[in-house]
Amino acid sequence: MVTTDYQTSEKIWMFVKRVEPHLIRNQANMEKLMKMLILHDIVRARTAATDADTPNTKLGMRGESLSHQDVEALWNEFERKESYEAKVAHAMIRLLEQVHF
Repeated sequence: MVTTDYQTSEKIWMFVKRVEPHLIRNQANMEKLMKMLILHDIVRARTAATDADTPNTKLGMRGESLSHQDVEALWNEFERKESYEAKVAHAMIRLLEQVHF
């Protein structure tokens, strides 16, 4: 089954909502976690669009704007798994690749 970018994004948000109470009990910064997942989703979608030789779609975040330095710092933290939120984001992404719901 081929999933679209929208379907993949929807799965991520549904999964986060289901585990949010547990994450909050463990004092996860949900805003930071969501930003990491959004950033990962944007990078994944752009990479997929580039690999498929299709034109890039406009992707962006609503709400507060992040500076280039903020995005870079967040991405580096995510890639290095420096925080609890980064570790959780990586675990969620790996799990979502295996779970079909």
